[in-house]
Amino acid sequence: MISASLHRYAIPFHSAIDFKGQTLNRREGLILQLQADGQTGLGEIAPLPQFSRETLAKAQQQAVAVLPELCHTGALPDAATLASVRFGISCALWQLHQPRPRRVSAPYPLLTGSDEQMVAAAADATTIKLKVARRPVEQEVRLIYRLLATNPHCRFRLDANQRWSREQAEDFIAAIPLDRVDYIEEPTASLEDNLRLVTEFGLPLALDETTQQPDYRYQFIAGVKALVLKPTLIGDIATLQRLVEQAELDGVQVTLSSSFETNVGLTAIGQLAAELTPDQAPGIDTLDALQQDLLLPQRPDTPCLSLQQLTPVWP
Repeated sequence: MISASLHRYAIPFHSAIDFKGQTLNRREGLILQLQADGQTGLGEIAPLPQFSRETLAKAQQQAVAVLPELCHTGALPDAATLASVRFGISCALWQLHQPRPRRVSAPYPLLTGSDEQMVAAAADATTIKLKVARRPVEQEVRLIYRLLATNPHCRFRLDANQRWSREQAEDFIAAIPLDRVDYIEEPTASLEDNLRLVTEFGLPLALDETTQQPDYRYQFIAGVKALVLKPTLIGDIATLQRLVEQAELDGVQVTLSSSFETNVGLTAIGQLAAELTPDQAPGIDTLDALQQDLLLPQRPDTPCLSLQQLTPVWP
């Protein structure tokens, strides 16, 4: 028999973050703790506003409804249908039933802050992630070359979040050294336009938002180099593993990526990356956006909240 507890957290961001037009000052979610035979498993259920299809309220309602069955059967209930709920429960079960020490894949850095701060952060990195389509194309091209002047050997993983028009994407792609770019995540909102950019400019294209669609099923698309999968938006570990295996059979690179989870969720994604995509560093360098850690201290000089400091939800 498994015992379970569900707690709710709210952790402030150091600075407000815009998620597709919704500005958030804090990250909210749920921590699921399962215990059995002296072992503990943790899972994070944290829908990302404007990205997840479900709200946190709906996720909490469903998690509470399925926990009695989960405790009785020790398996992921069929009634857990929301992606964030399935991810959190499957992570907790995975840790509970396979409690061996796990390696966590080291992430590549996500550049944030001023241009000076980004240049300093990129100085010793082999691969960096940079959000683009946030300011005029000319400024972003200049930043690319400034980063390369500081670190000529670094490689880029660029993320436009579908924000460019086709013309803006063309201007950017034509102006940067594509041989230093691993991939660019969905420059425009049109898959057709993105594939034209592959044909006309040699764009190394990665799909991100496309994989988050409710009816997404993997299919090979000529010209797609990589998939960026956010487990919180995908669902349970078995579904994630199936997508990874299908893509890799076609030679498509897969990177696991965060949805601004706490250290609990990011650690789980890092562990999954070490097992499912061991040759690809995960995109989970988002923890420093949060002012506090949860349960297990992750960062020196950063407050860490215990389970007792969170809001109990169940039982």
